[in-house]
Amino acid sequence: MKRFFTRNISLLSGLFGAFFAIFICLLHYYFITCFFELYGLFAALSIIFFAVVGIIIGRAFEKLKRTAMLDDLTQLWNKRYFNIRLSEELERSKRKGSPLCLAYVDVDDFKAINDEFGHIVGDTVLINMADIFKRNTRNLDIVSRWGGDEFVIIFPDTTPRYGLIIANRLKKAVAASRDCCYTTISVGFVEIHDGWEVDDVLREVDFMLQKAKTIKNSVVASEFN
Repeated sequence: MKRFFTRNISLLSGLFGAFFAIFICLLHYYFITCFFELYGLFAALSIIFFAVVGIIIGRAFEKLKRTAMLDDLTQLWNKRYFNIRLSEELERSKRKGSPLCLAYVDVDDFKAINDEFGHIVGDTVLINMADIFKRNTRNLDIVSRWGGDEFVIIFPDTTPRYGLIIANRLKKAVAASRDCCYTTISVGFVEIHDGWEVDDVLREVDFMLQKAKTIKNSVVASEFN
């Protein structure tokens, strides 16, 4: 129910405006005794006006809410949005029994890039890397910037074997990218098991990432069937 209201805020705002206009018109009905022939036109214009105002306000609210969920630098989803969606996808996976995977990405030796080329180049690398992630994942995948040089990707309705194919594709695309200064990434990957909570998922995927970082330019995954 909460998700319905959140995703349909513009429509609901418009309907609220229309109903408010109807209320005003009904109120006037009891007080307006003259110019009755103009009442119908007045009522129609009032309904349209308040409906349009409600939709405009609703869309502005939606845009503001979306902006608050985006990372300023990369325009990926931010950590707050990731936490919300991870909780939602965990519940959906438990309810439907659908597969769910998660990748945790870290840029190898990113500090060295900042030290050698400066933070402007470092930011450009992150922006270009975010673009690679968006171009090499699917519409249903949820790509977010966790913070700094770390990214997280939720793979809903995805088997671990296919999720690993995507993770390795990302690794190869970054390593081959001139726009990313031919840097590399390390990826921790997990298949989320039934009964896991958010903390369990983050702890396991972080453990996999730490193992991957000892090798560099690698994808390390938990065992799965």
